[in-house]
Amino acid sequence: MQRRKFLAGSVAGLASSALRAAPEDDVIRTASIGIGKRGTTVLGQALRQPNVRVTAICDIDPKARDAAQTLAARDNPQSYSDWREVIDLKNVDAVIVATPCCLHAPMATACLAAGKYVYCEKPLGITPEQVSMALRAAERSKAFLQIGQQLRYMPGLREVIRQIQQEKVLGETFVVKAQRHSPPISPDAENARPAWYKDVKLSGDLIVENAVHNLDVCNWVTGSRPESAFGHGKKYFPKPMAAGTLMMDGFSVEYVYENDMHLDYSQLYLHPRSLKTLPNAQWYVVFGEKGAVELEKGLLHQHGSTEVRALVTPAVRDAGENAMSEFYACIREKRQPVADIKVAATAALTAIMGREAIYRRRMVTWKELGVTV
Repeated sequence: MQRRKFLAGSVAGLASSALRAAPEDDVIRTASIGIGKRGTTVLGQALRQPNVRVTAICDIDPKARDAAQTLAARDNPQSYSDWREVIDLKNVDAVIVATPCCLHAPMATACLAAGKYVYCEKPLGITPEQVSMALRAAERSKAFLQIGQQLRYMPGLREVIRQIQQEKVLGETFVVKAQRHSPPISPDAENARPAWYKDVKLSGDLIVENAVHNLDVCNWVTGSRPESAFGHGKKYFPKPMAAGTLMMDGFSVEYVYENDMHLDYSQLYLHPRSLKTLPNAQWYVVFGEKGAVELEKGLLHQHGSTEVRALVTPAVRDAGENAMSEFYACIREKRQPVADIKVAATAALTAIMGREAIYRRRMVTWKELGVTV
């Protein structure tokens, strides 16, 4: 399996403000569970942080474990195939969880119960029950969870959203239109995907495994959470197949937020490269009483004007995310991360609500999910 390895046989509120302090010697001992493509990337980021030592790596694939031990040879980590053994280690302060989506919540819950800080890849869970389980564990723990919604740590996005929310560059905001489009997936790329990714019972489907990043940005810029959703989607290639079987390759969802903002989101692997009238790739546009903002470009378009105003400099706009350095800074400084358990739960539930609206072919409400955040 690629990206993140399936660890077989495994299974509102903020975490306590009385966070457990970092080790006295200021070296944060870290374990990494799941060493696939994404897990390897995050492990490499952890190794570059000052005063961080990787003491354990875990994966069911021996080749992945060997590769991770080579990558982290400086720290000589111990190797494990059973994640439960890692949870019990006394020489581990923080755990990176980069496994298939269905295992995020059970593993994060166990880590929090053991008093270990958690950097968990998105989504927090793939069902409302999983999300609720992790939320309750965070409430009881003196550690915290940071979710891998890395876009929250992009300086450009943070500054543009600050200006929308605090400086009111759009005045009152009304509507968000966002998309994530690309050409159809090639058969080779489809075959290269791990089995768990295509299995909607393990990944949560495309909207939960993948679009949760984009939906989280939309939640962030609205400053609210959805109260209802309606949508439609399918697996279109190689032949149309109803949603809920194999992972979709196209869907659209309409969300209405508690503050009465509206989101129109689509994700389609149906976009020919030559089609330019509707740009492909990922983008977000926020519409308000004074005009519209292209969020990722940081551009303000005002009503009654042909001039376009840049809200951030190119250097800020193009700066990379710093999620992993912030994770360790939060541990040392005993503060909650920006992408905390509340952000994690709200993003996951937003995606789950959209998925259920697609599957059930009707409007689904936040209240139906039955989770208090």
